[in-house]
Amino acid sequence: MALITVPDMEQYPLPADVNLADPIVQVLIDSASAEVVDAAGSPIVSTRSTVDLLAGRARLLRLPGLPVTEIHSVTVAGQPVADWKQAAGGIYRPSGWGEDGAEIVTVDYTHGLPALPADIKDMVCRMVISGLLNASEGADGFALDNGRLSSVAIDDYKESYATGDTVDAITEMSLPQRTRERLAKRFGNYGAKVVGSL
Repeated sequence: MALITVPDMEQYPLPADVNLADPIVQVLIDSASAEVVDAAGSPIVSTRSTVDLLAGRARLLRLPGLPVTEIHSVTVAGQPVADWKQAAGGIYRPSGWGEDGAEIVTVDYTHGLPALPADIKDMVCRMVISGLLNASEGADGFALDNGRLSSVAIDDYKESYATGDTVDAITEMSLPQRTRERLAKRFGNYGAKVVGSL
């Protein structure tokens, strides 16, 4: 699901040769949106989802995708459970979960924000703009930036490259690890992933 639309891009100053009607715009919007949602660990805008959680001996199971606005059903090993309460971004059960050891708890719930926050919209728009600017360079603009070029000298032309296994191939759609961690924390990714959305 795309987080932004083409009209959202119109508020940004773009070079005259960038055409927002070009099909590549929607491809980049979808790609940037997918990267941001993947980093968050769950949909950001309000949606209904189903998640499977491995429950140990805890009373509170946290759900991914904050804020949790409504819980529709909870099942344990496929059997409906009614002795729970919605609390603190999750579900609380006084007798605890996983009474017989680890068990799978399936939760059908609605979560996410009613509207996309302005900072997230801006980030996705900037990712798309960066992709569009590189696309305007032709085929060379679509080359992966491996992050290895660390310096350039002009007189007697020199280039220096970083080395090592920690240098990854990236595109404009790649988020830095710090940003991924911030999104995961902000939108309640506790290690569980949403397995289905309606």
